[in-house]
Amino acid sequence: MYNNLKNLFIKNLKENLFIYFFVFFCLLIGISIGAFTIKVVDLHQKQELISYLKGFFRLLDETGLRSMDIFKESIFNNIQLLVLSWLMGLVIIGIPIVLLVVVFKGFVIGFTVGLIIDEFKFYGVLLFILGIFPQNLLLVPAFIIAAVTSIVFGITVIKAKIKKNKTFKLSKLIFTYTSIYLVILLMVIMGSLIESFIVPSFIKLIANYIGV
Repeated sequence: MYNNLKNLFIKNLKENLFIYFFVFFCLLIGISIGAFTIKVVDLHQKQELISYLKGFFRLLDETGLRSMDIFKESIFNNIQLLVLSWLMGLVIIGIPIVLLVVVFKGFVIGFTVGLIIDEFKFYGVLLFILGIFPQNLLLVPAFIIAAVTSIVFGITVIKAKIKKNKTFKLSKLIFTYTSIYLVILLMVIMGSLIESFIVPSFIKLIANYIGV
């Protein structure tokens, strides 16, 4: 099954290489905007954000936030965005919203990484490597693949309507489209599990060194 999924992904990547590049470019735009935003927020706002971040570290260390609570929050936030992407892909004219989801994910990553590195310097880099990077190894590709899937779905439907293809079956395409999203959902769940059950241990360790 793994090899089948791998071969299917490689085939999909080759067929839609330009779309993948475009979606990845949207992600980079979001990351850049997020990182730049840290440079333009005023000192008071930055201090509030740092205070909130340090408060989270202390809460994680002192009370030991339950991994299941973190998981529920993570999975809820990610599934919301994934469902939005799926729905907007079905609507077709909602494709710009799908791209905005990718930009938003990039913005969150860029803003968070920019904030922790700006404040904690070397330890901020460690927080990124051990506290942000692991789950995003799955979450970022998941949302990129979701966006590409939605765009390809829309293009396929538009082409079929223009060519007036009588053999075209929308129900079959929707089934395939949704099936791909279910696989993406598994990636999101795995990413959220990493974020909830593995990453907090690293964050607590680094937070102790920072002394917050």
